[in-house]
Amino acid sequence: MKKIWIIVLITVCCSCNKFLEVKPKGVVIPEKLADFEGLLNSQRMILSFPEALMYCTDDYYGVYNVQEKSMQANAYYWRSDIDINDQVSPAIWGSGYEIIYRANVIINNVMKATESNEQQRRQLLGEGMAARAEAYFNLLTAFAKAYNPATAQSDPGLPLVTSTNVTTQVPQRSSLQTTLDSVIHDLQLAVTMLPEQNINRFRCTKYAACGMLSRIYLYIGNYGEADRFADSALKARHELLDYNNFQSWEDFPVTDFNPEILWQRGTDNYMLPGSMLYADTLKSLFQEGDLRYSYLTDNTSDGIMRATTAGAANFGITFPELYLTRAEVAARKGNIPAAMDFVNFLRKARFEKDTYTPTSAATQEEALDIVLAERRRELAFGGQRWMDMKRLDRDGRMPAIKRVNRETGAVITVLEPNSRHYTFQIPARVRKFNPDMSIN
Repeated sequence: MKKIWIIVLITVCCSCNKFLEVKPKGVVIPEKLADFEGLLNSQRMILSFPEALMYCTDDYYGVYNVQEKSMQANAYYWRSDIDINDQVSPAIWGSGYEIIYRANVIINNVMKATESNEQQRRQLLGEGMAARAEAYFNLLTAFAKAYNPATAQSDPGLPLVTSTNVTTQVPQRSSLQTTLDSVIHDLQLAVTMLPEQNINRFRCTKYAACGMLSRIYLYIGNYGEADRFADSALKARHELLDYNNFQSWEDFPVTDFNPEILWQRGTDNYMLPGSMLYADTLKSLFQEGDLRYSYLTDNTSDGIMRATTAGAANFGITFPELYLTRAEVAARKGNIPAAMDFVNFLRKARFEKDTYTPTSAATQEEALDIVLAERRRELAFGGQRWMDMKRLDRDGRMPAIKRVNRETGAVITVLEPNSRHYTFQIPARVRKFNPDMSIN
């Protein structure tokens, strides 16, 4: 069986001839450094976060007819198949492997780039590796089980594609452990090649790659490495925004002007997370004086909605995320004072000055509960909640999540602890053209 499921990539890459030379027979062969820069700056590479992962979290309340079979409804109700239409590029999978294809073009060819020096070529090689790693990790959170070291060698991961030859045979799914090892290897190599600063926040740096490693290690429960790489990433120049210095969310700096962002990642849907309704459980976590609630929400006839500037949302690495990672690791290790110091450092910049009081914990379990609640508040609608739900469910820390009709009170569906619905099925289009591929 040939790599039919990546045919869409040929079309995408051939459309990039504004910065790539198209050779005979439709083959796109980048040669100059500027060609590879063009790939990294393309919308597909910077709008890398899969929209579908926003709809399946417990932060979001959606209003969908039970019979609706859209991508959004399927993700919201945790149906096995996000896409039932096998005639279109599948959600998450399609865009993820487009990014992987483009990254492979860079990785396999950039060291031969003309009009460049060794340092420039190595930097773009590192950026290609980081982009591929991020894409694979997003795919894993959708289509593979949460990491369990006891079963990771046998649990299915993803097809590891390294070639740009679309006529080669589709690789079988590697194990979850092998897939993660490949992702971590790419990022660790990238750290050695990436610069400390880049031309904008959409482009990766060594600190951003460290931040991505910290996120992945947190996901798999390697808390020592998660803390080590978070600490390394926090050495990048940054500052926290004091929300007391702003009048509303419209005054917040965005993208390159926001000192809280380490690696900016967008999504194809420029409106997200604007107008997404807050779930009742998320609303209940906010306390009086929390400016994240008063500034980042709109009270509408449909409920409390997220307020944000269209196209300016970030789903990538932020410095608050890294502080919260360090707080969580400290709490898990029983270092309660350090965990509370990290949390209070963040909360002081988020609460009205006359309502802020430092939070404290008497026990390790209380400290961890405080950190996880703070993480949910701070990172709400930032793209990390589905990853968090999966890893916390693995740890026995996720309750049953209900989709409820607010008007009638009827429970439509429930995501139970340890449910198989924490893992989506390999898309219908992929199964159609690759019937030998193992399914979940």
